[in-house]
Amino acid sequence: MTALTVRKQDGVFVLDSGPGASLRTGWTWRCGEIRTGTGRWTVEPTGRRRIGFTAHGEHGVPVRPDPGRSHVPGPGGVARWSPGRCGGELVRDGRRLAVRLPGRLGGPIRVDVAGEWFELELVVLTACFALMSQRRRRTLIVMAVVSAGSG
Repeated sequence: MTALTVRKQDGVFVLDSGPGASLRTGWTWRCGEIRTGTGRWTVEPTGRRRIGFTAHGEHGVPVRPDPGRSHVPGPGGVARWSPGRCGGELVRDGRRLAVRLPGRLGGPIRVDVAGEWFELELVVLTACFALMSQRRRRTLIVMAVVSAGSG
């Protein structure tokens, strides 16, 4: 098993596994941009509730963490995405990618990788974006409820 870390540096999330893999997002985390050694990808939710996500480039959708119909690049069977409040897990043919969000804001994200993954950097950053976007959505909803209740 390999442990990777995603950290925020100068407003961009950077994967420690190699040079140049990064994730840039907007304030609301509605969409983002992933850059890897193989290209540039747009990442966004597939619906309003931010349950499923896609990362797509000019050649289609290579990564889709979605509890109903996940897809990851490379050969193999069906991928399964199981998101939770503090992390999530992507499993395919005995390979496992487990993402653990930090308990405090701004802390490093831990990713445990078991097995070989095609386009690992893209898959990891897409999974991280999916979980952080869901967390951001929950935070914005709580802020709106508190604001409406105090007004």
